Amino acid sequence: MRADLPTGTVTFLFTDIEGSTRLLAELGDARYSEALAEHRRVIREASAGLGGVEVDTQGDSFFLVFSTAQAAIEAARQINAGLASRQLSVRIGLHTGTPVITDEGYVGGDVHRAARIAASGHGGQVLVSASTAALVDLELRDLGEHRFKDLAAAERVFQLGHADYPPLRSLRNVRLPVPATPFLGRQDELERVVELLGHEDVRLLTLTGPGGTGKTRLALQAAAEASDRFPDGTWFVPLAPLRDPSLVLSAVASALELSEQPGQDLRETLVAGLGEKQPLLVLDSLEHLLPGAADQIGAFAAMHATLLVTSRERLQLQAERVYPVPTLNEREGVELFLSRARALDPDFRANGSVARLCGRLDNLPLALELAAARTVLFSTDQLLERLSQRLDLLKGGRDVEPRQQTLRATIEWSYDLLVPEEQRLFQTLSVFADCSYEAAEEVCGADPDTLQSLLDKSLLRRRDSMAGARYWMLETIREYASERLEQSGDADAVQLRHADWCCELSERLVGPPGAWLVGDEDFHEFEADYANVRSALAWSWTSGHDELGLRLSTIVRFWMRKNLFRDAVAWLEEAAPKFEHGTPHVKLQALKAAGLIAQFVLSDPDRADAYWARGHSIAEELGDVDEIAWIEDRRSGIDWHRGDLGAGIRHFGARVKHYREHGDRRSEADALHLLGENLRDLGRLDEGEEALAQADALYRELGLELGVMNNTHSRADLALDRGDGTKALLLYREALEVSRSLGIERSVAYCLAGIASVLADGGRDEDAARIWGAVCAAEETLGFRMLAPERRRYEGHLTRLEVRPAWTEGKHLSLDEAAALIPRS
Repeated sequence: MRADLPTGTVTFLFTDIEGSTRLLAELGDARYSEALAEHRRVIREASAGLGGVEVDTQGDSFFLVFSTAQAAIEAARQINAGLASRQLSVRIGLHTGTPVITDEGYVGGDVHRAARIAASGHGGQVLVSASTAALVDLELRDLGEHRFKDLAAAERVFQLGHADYPPLRSLRNVRLPVPATPFLGRQDELERVVELLGHEDVRLLTLTGPGGTGKTRLALQAAAEASDRFPDGTWFVPLAPLRDPSLVLSAVASALELSEQPGQDLRETLVAGLGEKQPLLVLDSLEHLLPGAADQIGAFAAMHATLLVTSRERLQLQAERVYPVPTLNEREGVELFLSRARALDPDFRANGSVARLCGRLDNLPLALELAAARTVLFSTDQLLERLSQRLDLLKGGRDVEPRQQTLRATIEWSYDLLVPEEQRLFQTLSVFADCSYEAAEEVCGADPDTLQSLLDKSLLRRRDSMAGARYWMLETIREYASERLEQSGDADAVQLRHADWCCELSERLVGPPGAWLVGDEDFHEFEADYANVRSALAWSWTSGHDELGLRLSTIVRFWMRKNLFRDAVAWLEEAAPKFEHGTPHVKLQALKAAGLIAQFVLSDPDRADAYWARGHSIAEELGDVDEIAWIEDRRSGIDWHRGDLGAGIRHFGARVKHYREHGDRRSEADALHLLGENLRDLGRLDEGEEALAQADALYRELGLELGVMNNTHSRADLALDRGDGTKALLLYREALEVSRSLGIERSVAYCLAGIASVLADGGRDEDAARIWGAVCAAEETLGFRMLAPERRRYEGHLTRLEVRPAWTEGKHLSLDEAAALIPRS
């Protein structure tokens, strides 16, 4: 919070140059710039001389604050006098209030009111609100009551001096209700809706969105902002109380104060009453009257009125333009929450949990307002803990419309309007975090018409992704749908179909653990559904469907590729006691995955070997020679981990010959890679270098980028062991570049450890220590442990640096920041 901003009752002063765009064209850039500089000098001198504080300056406008109204009035007088003979004509507005101060400055209705008063004036005019006028001993000209585009109640406005000016730019012939709270955020959406209302070809604009997104508030504000374009009036027609669609025209006539004529059709009455007038009519909350009300709306085709409609679904009329109202963005959500919370408690303090709370509430305006109301009782941390009860926990005040008193009531309003087929699909789709149409069709029995209807009714949303169209619900709505699914008695059956679909997806797109070390798949398609797979996995464990949980072991390759090591370990800890619950094939794949996690994430070779030994027995029982070979290769890797390099050399030497004879070039490359590592670590550097060179040639020939990367790193380790720092650094850099481009953080850490070793050997201890510190920290933050033989190699060069402050500093660096420390030559 800015320490220089006065608190308590203060007076705001806003200034703005009238016709600045026109003046710029008339004066040219140079002369306008000089005039603008003089204008700023006059304003700042007057403000500073009277104790004013400059809150903000944007373009040609100023936002100033004064501790007293008298000082603000005197500053306005001096500014006006100082600019009287200038080419720039400035309008000024003053308003006094007791605003809230946040880290961003002043917030609340008083700020908006002061800005609106200033904007309604004309060049040379100083406007003063009633609250400011009451605090100064000065004769002011009474301009009467005016209502501004912030839609607050009418404000009595006064003018400093007795000069004559055109009428204020306030709302005239606008019949819109006074909202209970100021309009916050949504500037992009507001500008877009106002723009659409200005198009001659837009006569029917529907704002759609789920309950609680703030459609009505946006419509009211847009109508106020666009009111200048509708001199024949702007009118609000509330439709929520109606139950009969045939009464829509009657409600419009009532709002327009047109009496129904005996023997005359109501449509004829409206046509005659409006004549050539072109008003703007805001029809609020139409969804429950559809489709019948759509015919009523069609009657306006013969009139000149523009309709702005709010509805949870579109009207499906030919002339309709639809604008889907999104939830708030993160900044706007926090601003709204804080504003509402501080209206109840001016001393409410924001903390780190506010943004998380708003995010968990989907930044849904109604949810934020209801949550803010609960801050009188609960802290934001307590509210976060209770979000599982959000549908009933969050309640509004007595003056809130019944259908919006709780989140449950808001969503129930939409749910009750669905036909049975729509209700069933709405319930079943709650098992998905989001999904493709094909997934919704397979798991939930979706059909195009019913899915489209849920989209039209704003209970389902669509977004385009690299994986195609995805359908999803706001979390608040999904929670309600899930409740309904549980109440239907079909939850277990739908969850089972969902989990089985996830297993089939994983087996198709990720496949068995296999050659994960050199697999080049980026799993982009699978990544789109990972949230579903994670949900299915949790359900499988908690519901006793252990075989489904074991089947999902296939995603170990995805976990490794996407740096999700903690997810991998969490699966292992759940699966370890349940391996016997699967069929032999499922158990075999799960044990293979378990060994990979134990070896390459936990760096626990004994545990990995125990899993693979059990898998080896199953593979022998099944007579699956390929699985036996895969496990034997992995177990020979355990020999390398334990230091039995001779056994590894014998095994992989035989494997190279076997794969070469059978034409399995990829497996031959893998075996050459592992043979080269064993030879290298036994000190047979020339033979190791030759094996790694042959592996490199094969990987490149086969186009296996990941294999090239891993093998290049092994060649760099060999150069480090040989003492050839120049070559080692070159190879580590090559492997690092590929690792970073593929986003494989584990490999990035290994490359940086090698580079740090080269730098330490070359006397670059400070950089080496920082890089090594970042690598050590990455092991903790990412949740993996380096393979022991590799770690020992680097520790031999780097352990001595762990007492240096630079190593501690490095532990606060990301891997990207550490990579930036690598010397260019």
